[in-house]
Amino acid sequence: MNAIDLARLQFAVTATLHFLFVAMTLGLVTVVALTQTRAVRTTDPVLRATRMRRVRFWGGLYVVNYALGIVSGLAQEFQFGMNWSGLSHVVGNVVGAPLAIETVVAFFLESTFLGLWAFGFARVPPRAHLALIWGVALTAYASTFWVMVVNGFMQNPVGYEMRDGVARVTDWGALLTNGATWYAVVHIAGAVALIAGLFMATVSAYHLRRDRDTEFFRPTLLQGSYLAGGGALVTVVAGFVHLGALKDYQPEKYAVVMGQSGAELDAVRAGAQSRYGAGDWMPPAWVGGAAVLMLLIGVLLAFLVWIPATAGRGRAGGTPPARRFGLRLPAFLLPLAFLALICGWLSREVGRQPWMVTGELTVRDAVADVPVSGMLASLAVFTLVLTTLAVVDWALMVRFARLGPDVGLLGDTDLFPDAEERGAPREDGRGAPPADVRPSY
Repeated sequence: MNAIDLARLQFAVTATLHFLFVAMTLGLVTVVALTQTRAVRTTDPVLRATRMRRVRFWGGLYVVNYALGIVSGLAQEFQFGMNWSGLSHVVGNVVGAPLAIETVVAFFLESTFLGLWAFGFARVPPRAHLALIWGVALTAYASTFWVMVVNGFMQNPVGYEMRDGVARVTDWGALLTNGATWYAVVHIAGAVALIAGLFMATVSAYHLRRDRDTEFFRPTLLQGSYLAGGGALVTVVAGFVHLGALKDYQPEKYAVVMGQSGAELDAVRAGAQSRYGAGDWMPPAWVGGAAVLMLLIGVLLAFLVWIPATAGRGRAGGTPPARRFGLRLPAFLLPLAFLALICGWLSREVGRQPWMVTGELTVRDAVADVPVSGMLASLAVFTLVLTTLAVVDWALMVRFARLGPDVGLLGDTDLFPDAEERGAPREDGRGAPPADVRPSY
């Protein structure tokens, strides 16, 4: 493999692994914000405390994923500076500002809000505390939007002109309203809801199969199934709409995804050569397979993710065989959702090859002048770091998820006003907490 192939492989590894963190982060912060909103609006103190237990439980899992995801994002930033200097030289004036805004939003605003929220239980007034988690959620989505502005420009460059071989923005409105950006934003919003919903359903089903805290996890099983179902429908619909638009600005990718052959494919090749000159401007054929696999999994999930909810309805949750099936299904569907996420990301990114910026900058011209040995070393280091982060992240989330409410990262029975009514003992065995440590929730 030459330096270009290694750079492409490195980008694929880092972007794919980092995107898995991002998807779970966006989905879980939405769950936490909505759950806390319900809790704050609840007047009954016991019900409010129960809902705040859910906030702490899912919030603790969110914090774990966010913390390790930030580190994976730093690795992604280093990779841009090390391997893709050509991208900075040619389109830095266009992508620099959105990426700078994203950095400020994600690494400063979002992190600040999250820190105040995580350490603000029983210290910040309830409505101010609720505003903090919504600040985290909104800045998380804003950060994603700015990243997709850059990605949308790379897919479908608009609102710019080339001067002396350098791209300069001429229309910020066109850049911010780029269809390639907004189709992807809606598609991702559905995908992260699907991931978070299935994760909720998987964790809830794990405890329900063991009859642990059933009153706590039965509602979250329903909520997770419904969230996953809605996310699956949005993802599938947005994907089909996006596929129709793809024909206009990336006809080569559209031809590969749709499996065109013969005269149709020859016409697409001829059109690409008339625009860009002699050469092979078609993406790899396997991109079509990745896109089809993503589509099939998406449709399958849209039909199946509702089933776990049937195991949480009523007192018995259905007949024993149906209940067992419904409670085991999420654990099989969650890996499929991650696989669809990876396939979608690969089909989007590899589908524009050999371009880094469609029609303006090839991957070959965007790669920095780094020797093969240096590229191989950085590939090994980044792969090791990101794989380690992914394994640690999943191990911690599984551990805290199995521990259940009140024992996880943000768990503390002393902070719940209904601990005495629930008979929840303190870890030191002395019963309910004293009144002076009870929050205003």
